[in-house]
Amino acid sequence: MKEANVFTTEAEFRKWFERNLDRFGVREIVLSQSICPDYVVIMQDGRIAKIEAELFADNFSYHQHDPKKANYILACYSKAQQVQGVPVIALHKLWCLELEPLEPLPPDAPLSQDEAGLLTAIHQSGGISISKLSEGALAGHQSIWLRVTPDQVAAIPRGRIADSFFNTLSQSAKKWLRKYHHVLIGAGISMEGCDLLESLVKRGLVEYRPVVWLSAAYDGVLVDHPAWVPTEIRATRKAWEFHKDDILSTCGISAEPRAP
Repeated sequence: MKEANVFTTEAEFRKWFERNLDRFGVREIVLSQSICPDYVVIMQDGRIAKIEAELFADNFSYHQHDPKKANYILACYSKAQQVQGVPVIALHKLWCLELEPLEPLPPDAPLSQDEAGLLTAIHQSGGISISKLSEGALAGHQSIWLRVTPDQVAAIPRGRIADSFFNTLSQSAKKWLRKYHHVLIGAGISMEGCDLLESLVKRGLVEYRPVVWLSAAYDGVLVDHPAWVPTEIRATRKAWEFHKDDILSTCGISAEPRAP
């Protein structure tokens, strides 16, 4: 995996934080404990602050912490600047997809040149591992996660259910999911690539699905992380319905009928 500062446990993240206080505006740790708040610190400006550490800022809510007990949430990943009114200090921006996509965008809205290019590549491939994007022009240092709410985690089947997303999870991914409510579905991708993919998903032009490990190995991209779930993206019917001309044009084929 190409992303720097990727942690497999909250304990690892806390150890790294304790060696890099200045990156978070912290001068000194006064108290470190295993209950909320995880830390009482002295900030660089002399203020005393209570900090709760989380791998994902959203987990502050999932773990039912009291917002009154923390001045800041220290997170490895966050999309929001605050959670339950508590400001977030984040190491990485959270690029995240949902089992049930939020904030959908209209599928027929015009595509940018880069969006059309990525949609065409996905359409032409018939299905490609998300992490495969790390090998091309969209390579970078970001990761993409799938968020699963506590209610969805509680619904994980104990047996096998046809077409269930959870049937593809490894034991390590299931264990990680139950604790951190996210699984890793793509790594080594640029911020631009994450943004483009997020836009296409919200438009309903591409969809993702977990694939078996052998399929990911065939694509030649394996991610060394206990939360990794091999996942591919493929174009939906809406892609061709609303953007046939974009796809043909990107392929260098004219969408206009030829004169007899």
